[in-house]
Amino acid sequence: MKHIRITLALVMGLGVSLQSCDDFLNEPPQGQQNVNNYYSNAEECKAAVMGCYATADQDDWWKIDRTRMFGDAGSDDAWKGNAIAGDQREFGDFARFFWLPNNEWFDNRYVHIYQSIGNCNAALVGIDKAPIDGTLKAQLLGEVKFIRAYNYFELVKGYGGVPLVLTPLAPSDALALKRASAAEVYAQIVTDLQEAAAALPEKSARATVDLGRATKGSANAYLAKAYLYTEQWQQAQQAAEAVMASNQYNLNGEFSNIWNVNNPNGSESIFELNYSPDQAFNLGSALTVVMRSRADGGWGFNTPTSNLEQAFVQENDPRRRWTIIKQGDNVGARTASFDYSNYDTKPAENESGRMSRKMFLPLADRPANEREHAPLNRIEMRYADLLLIHSEASFRLGQEGKALSSLNLVRARANRLQPGTVLPRTSTGTALLNHIWLERRLELAMEGHRYYDLVRQKRLVAVMTAFNASQLTSTDPYDRGKVKDQISDKNNLFPIPTSQIQLSGGNVTQNPGY
Repeated sequence: MKHIRITLALVMGLGVSLQSCDDFLNEPPQGQQNVNNYYSNAEECKAAVMGCYATADQDDWWKIDRTRMFGDAGSDDAWKGNAIAGDQREFGDFARFFWLPNNEWFDNRYVHIYQSIGNCNAALVGIDKAPIDGTLKAQLLGEVKFIRAYNYFELVKGYGGVPLVLTPLAPSDALALKRASAAEVYAQIVTDLQEAAAALPEKSARATVDLGRATKGSANAYLAKAYLYTEQWQQAQQAAEAVMASNQYNLNGEFSNIWNVNNPNGSESIFELNYSPDQAFNLGSALTVVMRSRADGGWGFNTPTSNLEQAFVQENDPRRRWTIIKQGDNVGARTASFDYSNYDTKPAENESGRMSRKMFLPLADRPANEREHAPLNRIEMRYADLLLIHSEASFRLGQEGKALSSLNLVRARANRLQPGTVLPRTSTGTALLNHIWLERRLELAMEGHRYYDLVRQKRLVAVMTAFNASQLTSTDPYDRGKVKDQISDKNNLFPIPTSQIQLSGGNVTQNPGY
C-alpha cells in the first residue's frame, strides 16, 4: 500500500466528511475532476482506494499519528515522557487521566478519523457506479469497507457510540446527526468486515507491490477483535480460527525483528500501514522522532514506565530488551556524535529514563528528513495478537486446551530469544485468564493496545489504582513517586470533543462524567 493523497470529501460540521450538491457556478470548470466526473475508469477507482488508505493514516504527526500513543500513555505502560513543562501539555493531561473535552488531542483524532470515513463513503458510491470489471470492483469495494470498519473501530473503542455515517451527506444533514449506540456501531463494523472478507484475496495472492493492503485475513482478524470487544466469544473464536486455518501467517520470524524497518509485511503481519521512502511528500511515520530520546534527536514522548519493565523482570522475560531502551542500554555502536552502546535517554527531560525500542530506528535506517518521512511501517494487527484473541475467546468458552495452545505458541516464539526463560503455561481457571492478559501486556507492549485492553477487561480503574500505590513505594531511580492521579470511571471513555457538540447544536451528547 503506497500512500498517495487525494481529496474526495469536504470536512465540515461534526468533523464528518461531507459533500455538497450546491452548484456555485452556472458552468462547471472545464478540465477539472470532481466527484461527479471521477470514477470513470479502473485507475481512478484504484487511486480513490489509495486515498482512503492515506487518510486512515493522515500525513502529519499531529493528526492521527500522535494519538496512537493513547493506548500506551493511557495506562500503566507509559508516561507522557517529555518532562519539559508546557511541551504538549495536553498530552501530559491525557497521560494523567486529566481529560477535558476541549483537549485538542481528542478533537484531532475524532475529526481526522471522520475525514477518512468520509473518503470511504464517497469511494463506495463512486466505485459502485464505475464502469469497471466486476471482479475488480468487488475487491476495491471490499478494501474500502475494511478501511471504514477499521476507522469506526478506532472511534468506538475510544469514544463509545458515535454518529454513524454510511453515505456522503449534505452539511445540514450532518449537523442533525445524533450518536448511534456502541452496539450499533459495532454491528456496522461487523457487517463491513464480513463483506470485506468475502471479497478480498488472501495475503499470498497479493502482488509484492500490494502487500499491506487489506486481505481476507485482515478482515477476519478484525472481525475476531470486534467480537472480542463485544464479548461474542464464539464468533471471536470462529473468526480467529478462520485466520489460523488459512496458513497465511506464522510466528517463524524472531520477536527481535518484528519492528525492523527491513522487515516490512513480515510473516506475522496481518494489517500494516506501509510507508513510501519518497522524501518529496509526507509519506512516512513521525513516531520514530516523536518517541525517541531528546539526546538522540527525538522529542521524547510516550516513554515506558518502570512498572512495565518490572512486569518483564518478574517473568524473566527477554522481550524486555526489544521493547524498552533503558538509560545506559547497548543498542548499537558508538559514533562520533552519540554513544549507542551506552544509550542516553536524557533523564533530565524524560519522566522515566526509558524509551520505546519498537519505535526506535537505528542511525543507519534514518532518512535525512525523518519527521513524517520515517520508513518504519506501522503494524496494526499481527498474528500474535490474533492468537491471544483466540486464546481469550477459547477460555471464555470453557475450552482451556485451545486457550493454552494459542497462548503457548506466542510464548514459544518469545522463548527463542533466550531458551529456558519463557516456558509454556499450564494454568487453569482465573489464573489462566490472568496469564492471557499478562501475555497481551508483554507481547504487545508499546504497540497502543494496553488502555483499550484494560477498558474492555473492565479493570482500568483497579489496575491504575494499584499502579499509583506501587509508584509511591517504588525505588526506581527515574519514575519513583510519579502517579497518574486523576483516574476515575469516566476514563473508560474519551470525552466527545466540545467543538463537535457545539457544531451539532447539541445533537451530539457528551459521555458521562465530563
